[in-house]
Amino acid sequence: MLVLDEEEVWILECIKNVQTDRGFHIRDVIKKAKIGYGIPRSTVYEIVSCLEFHGLVRINNFGYRELDETKAYSVMCPECGREIPGDEYVNENGRGICEGCYLEAHQKIKFADPVAVRSKKLFRKQHGFEGTEGLTYLQKEIYEFILTEGGATPDKISKLFGLTPQETSNQLALLRHCELVKLRKMGEEIYMVPFDS
Repeated sequence: MLVLDEEEVWILECIKNVQTDRGFHIRDVIKKAKIGYGIPRSTVYEIVSCLEFHGLVRINNFGYRELDETKAYSVMCPECGREIPGDEYVNENGRGICEGCYLEAHQKIKFADPVAVRSKKLFRKQHGFEGTEGLTYLQKEIYEFILTEGGATPDKISKLFGLTPQETSNQLALLRHCELVKLRKMGEEIYMVPFDS
């Protein structure tokens, strides 16, 4: 199966943007690729020829090129390096990334957010939650680890709990909103420490 790299995904997105019900003309793809990605004409021709060779682009009955929607292909996620089916990638600014990387990039929780802290405090008070009540199992485990150690770096927490840096950041932000942990700089390192310390 054909695996497209980042530049080939850019050209594929350009083709999808200029294709009409009759097909597409390569000059339109060249314009779109030059304006959108700074790709020169020769590279566009080279990539479109490669896509034609692999059957992803074909000449239709009108004499125009068109994208063959039935042809299977994969995309290499530039973030995690995972190979994903061509119909499952997410177009993020012309980059074909996997759903996991897309969600991770867009589900960031602000660490120091006064509105979130106030909202979380009100919610916990209304429900009678104290300490670790109302937290997920993972959040409780992270908090207990920080409490036991007296502090830990986000990197150490990521490694210990098998989380990505973004997942760790989100969990720590939620603990911060509950006023269970806070940041403290120790030397050159940033540590998460119990809120009351």
